[in-house]
Amino acid sequence: MPNPANAFLKLAVAMASFGLATVAAAAADESLVVPPRPSQFEPLHLRTTLDSCTFDANTVSVELRDHLIVASFRPRLCIVPGPPAVVDLELGAYPAGDYEVQLYLKGYREPLLRLPFQVAARTVTPGEEDLPRPVANYSGLWGNSREPGWGLTLEQGAAGDIFGALYVFDDARQPQWYTLQAGQWQTAMRWSGVVVKSEGPPWAGPNYPADGAQYRGVGTATIDFAMKPGQEDQATFTYTIDGRSVSKTLVRMRLN
Repeated sequence: MPNPANAFLKLAVAMASFGLATVAAAAADESLVVPPRPSQFEPLHLRTTLDSCTFDANTVSVELRDHLIVASFRPRLCIVPGPPAVVDLELGAYPAGDYEVQLYLKGYREPLLRLPFQVAARTVTPGEEDLPRPVANYSGLWGNSREPGWGLTLEQGAAGDIFGALYVFDDARQPQWYTLQAGQWQTAMRWSGVVVKSEGPPWAGPNYPADGAQYRGVGTATIDFAMKPGQEDQATFTYTIDGRSVSKTLVRMRLN
């Protein structure tokens, strides 16, 4: 007489295998590297569609083998497949060249997908050959531990463009925020741009009209990233708002 427990176990294994097969099919059909046309040292992600039950984000690992990027995760065995989920797996940043990313289920020999892609070298348009370009990426949170409560967040693109968000307090101790825009590199380590003040509808309002915000330039800003021995991860931030100028030493705050 057949053992009911063994029969159930075989059924569970079969259904779990079907779920893994579904994962493989979805991953192979709907995967790409983002951004689609990456530049050198631009952070990359593998965007793929996986079974939400089978995918275990806590087991993801990524390693580089020459120009082969191997990503893997340990699948959960699910009796019933979950709904599809789009996930981004961080791959890192790489110099210009040809690469391939492979996604594996840990413990399985064959990859779910193989995806070749190319990282392009930075191109210089005519007339920009002699313009300074940054030697590093300065994205992140900058502040001063001796002056808590205010800070500067920078986002630097692959081509070196910078967008900043400055949050400070005014004379009435009320919070104010500005953005840094429309800048250019004066040297490989010094950037200058415009300080912009934004105003708009209240955040808790029921509707936010598309034309509800107003912007105006209120000053200029310069960030000097040049470092000295013993003063690494520091920058000098000089800015003017409504005719008042200040210069501050900022420290890059690296989060664990």
